[in-house]
Amino acid sequence: MSGWPKRFAAAALAVGCWPALAAPGGQTLHSWSASVNGPALYGKGLRTISVPISPTGYLPQAQGAITTVRWRYRFSRTPPNELQAYLCNAQRCVLLSGAEGLTEAFSGDDAAKGFVFAFQVPGKGPLTPVLIGQANEVTVGFR
Repeated sequence: MSGWPKRFAAAALAVGCWPALAAPGGQTLHSWSASVNGPALYGKGLRTISVPISPTGYLPQAQGAITTVRWRYRFSRTPPNELQAYLCNAQRCVLLSGAEGLTEAFSGDDAAKGFVFAFQVPGKGPLTPVLIGQANEVTVGFR
């Protein structure tokens, strides 16, 4: 039975490495998630930027390249239909299609860098009542 521990250790190691071996190309191997309180929007025609959303702790990076980003934002009330919402990193901003979704637009960008949300309601004057942000969330998939 002296060979049993070695075979068990080899099998455990193989199972532990399986996701890395089974994810070729652009598939996601790792992810990080973070959220911040959303900003308040007081006026039309003003772009409002969220607090930066960054990974915390150690990132087990193979290459550290983004594959997908899932987003979600929430306000205290239903936002106006004309709300423009963007998700931005250091390289680009992407116009979001709705309050939640998934994009590959950041594919290949550095997964260790953070994001911000940017919001704007076109027009001029106050936004009444004020649109209070509740949460801005991202889950970044990377390899």
